[in-house]
Amino acid sequence: MRSFLARAALAAPVLAAAALAAPPAQAHDPLPRAAGVPLALPGSPPPGAAGAPLRAAGAPLALPGSPPPGAAGAPLRAASAPPWLGSAAQPLTRGPDPWFGADKARHFCASIALAGGGYALGALATDDIHTRIAVGAAIALGAGLAKEAYDAAGHGTPSFRDLVWDVLGTTAGLGLSVWFDLAATPIPF
Repeated sequence: MRSFLARAALAAPVLAAAALAAPPAQAHDPLPRAAGVPLALPGSPPPGAAGAPLRAAGAPLALPGSPPPGAAGAPLRAASAPPWLGSAAQPLTRGPDPWFGADKARHFCASIALAGGGYALGALATDDIHTRIAVGAAIALGAGLAKEAYDAAGHGTPSFRDLVWDVLGTTAGLGLSVWFDLAATPIPF
């Protein structure tokens, strides 16, 4: 019975990893426009009007008052360069980041699932409770840190508060795992 529970608990980290790996929906261009039509800045004449410069597809957007692309002092950008190449890492927090929200609940629940699954994985390998706790904590906190590093690389909004909820979820997941493990273990008399 115990090995069945340990094998069933291994599904939790797989499901949590699949949920965390799903790409977030992002709107790169909130306004629909025809293909090949350049983006006009607010206050500028519409593309094709007298005095409005036309921009070739893939050419960088020249802002008013900036030197034209290719001129001395102007930044050059290859048309096929990946978007992460020119982006700088984001700060640890940006804008309002509430302590309680749907994002924090997802961090908490994913950490509980990963910590419990890591504890179950440790239970398959050893009978030492300290090693099981260490495996569960390493998996859950490692996933939380990896997610924040991924966000800091420009793919999301990194947050210290997310890490706090990861630690709280890991603690709750390990506490529940130890409690269930000790409750299922018969006491010898």
